[in-house]
Amino acid sequence: MGKVKGGFFAELKKNGVEFYPGCGIKERTTFKIGGTVYCRIFAKRLDELSAAVKTAKKWGKKIFVMGSLSNVLITDKKINKVFIELGGEFYDIRKTGPSSVYAGAGAKIGSLTAFVIKNGLAGIEFMAGIPGTMGGAVYMNAGAYGKGIGAYIKKIHFMDRAGQCGIIENPEKAFSYRHSIFQENGYIVTGAELGLKKGVAAEIRKEIMLLIKTRHAKHPWKAFCAGSFFKNSPECPAGSLIERAGLKGKKVGDAMVSLKHANFLINTGNAGYGDVVKLAKNVKQTVYKKFGVKLEEEVRYIK
Repeated sequence: MGKVKGGFFAELKKNGVEFYPGCGIKERTTFKIGGTVYCRIFAKRLDELSAAVKTAKKWGKKIFVMGSLSNVLITDKKINKVFIELGGEFYDIRKTGPSSVYAGAGAKIGSLTAFVIKNGLAGIEFMAGIPGTMGGAVYMNAGAYGKGIGAYIKKIHFMDRAGQCGIIENPEKAFSYRHSIFQENGYIVTGAELGLKKGVAAEIRKEIMLLIKTRHAKHPWKAFCAGSFFKNSPECPAGSLIERAGLKGKKVGDAMVSLKHANFLINTGNAGYGDVVKLAKNVKQTVYKKFGVKLEEEVRYIK
């Protein structure tokens, strides 16, 4: 945990919270871009998370829940935020009924899809191959092929800004395309219960493996990136608009529009935060000039 002088860090230590001051974040991101954060906290239980939230509030520290850092672009300068990573009990995945599953916010989507295959539960095959955690998926209403995970969620477990726990029952209205209410209220998703349907494990596995194979064929999945950079517009998929604008291969520094899929902005070597921001701005301006469509980022900027 390093040296503890007092104040914020002393209080975290007193409450038994695992923390790392002045933590570099670059190598933890899928973009391989990022600076040094004020503090990284690793919370393994609800009481540790609550203590972290309360302490951050008391000392006026802004918090950011990390997830897998797979859908974010983080500044490469110093970041005066407390990054919270969820582990321990937040990795939990378990059946809560014949066709319902609870997944903690720290559970990887890959672990969740493996679990539903093993238990012969169908419905979220479209999530196959999507990186990240359950908490991030709920926060962003992640999905593919016109579907979002929010449509399959029966309950959301959360922690509010005061460190108190709650549950949202039947949260249909909490979601829209690549959006959830958590993007406004600042609450932390701690877990969610999914309502699925019984299926045949072999058939579910076959579909999931096919979807992963398709993703790998279409997307630059080995590249340093944050997945789909822009939301699809009602008029046309973002990648199609960017490609038709002739922007495949467009570069700013080491940031480039992928030659494989135009909705992926990739780090080809040593791209910085500013390079990607400039490239994204150029893409948006060009697409708007050519087609009159205003692209909106799906990736979150953290600075």
